[in-house]
Amino acid sequence: MDASARKNKSERDRRRLPRRPRTSLWARRIAALAATAALLGTGVAAGLMIMPDGHDDSMAQAAPASTPKPKAKAKKTEKPRKARKPKPKGPTKAQLEARKEAMAEVRRQGFTTLSASTYDPKATLRVLIGRPVGDAGGGSHAFFFMRTRYLGKDALAPSSKLSVARKGKVTVTLSYGVYQPGDTAGQPSARKRVRFKLEGERIQALDTIPIDSARFQRRRG
Repeated sequence: MDASARKNKSERDRRRLPRRPRTSLWARRIAALAATAALLGTGVAAGLMIMPDGHDDSMAQAAPASTPKPKAKAKKTEKPRKARKPKPKGPTKAQLEARKEAMAEVRRQGFTTLSASTYDPKATLRVLIGRPVGDAGGGSHAFFFMRTRYLGKDALAPSSKLSVARKGKVTVTLSYGVYQPGDTAGQPSARKRVRFKLEGERIQALDTIPIDSARFQRRRG
């Protein structure tokens, strides 16, 4: 059989077979795609099962832990404060009594107190300035006390001008009038300060006291 005869026979056989519908062709294609998708899904699932779960742990660690809120402390009930009694500004009754006794001692010595303000009842060393009773030109003396105990005078001879310049707890500074040439009696023009300190139970002059003639001149009349 030659080639032409075989071609004709093949053409007749093809025509004899029933024609396949188009829907059958599309069904086979869809089935093939579904099978492919199923195969890919199986591969992805297997990969996820094999993959280590470190990513999940890191995410868990990255999540901040919730900080517990501190419990509120119970407020303490404040007790009402007692009103403080105001301290007296002036000397107390006991201090006034101590000063009164000191002035009485000056009086017993034959002198009158010139000013009660020089007496500091809060200090250990206390002082009063006095002059002879009834003798305005007789000069002045400093009378020292250790609290309520009388210690003595600053000097044996009086001074025309004598005042308290400074007071401390255990020290007193006296200001003496010092005569200069030409000064009128009773009116010295210069001044000198002398510090006195309580040492034990005695008075000690820390500076030189001016001599008697430089400190005192009786005024006339």
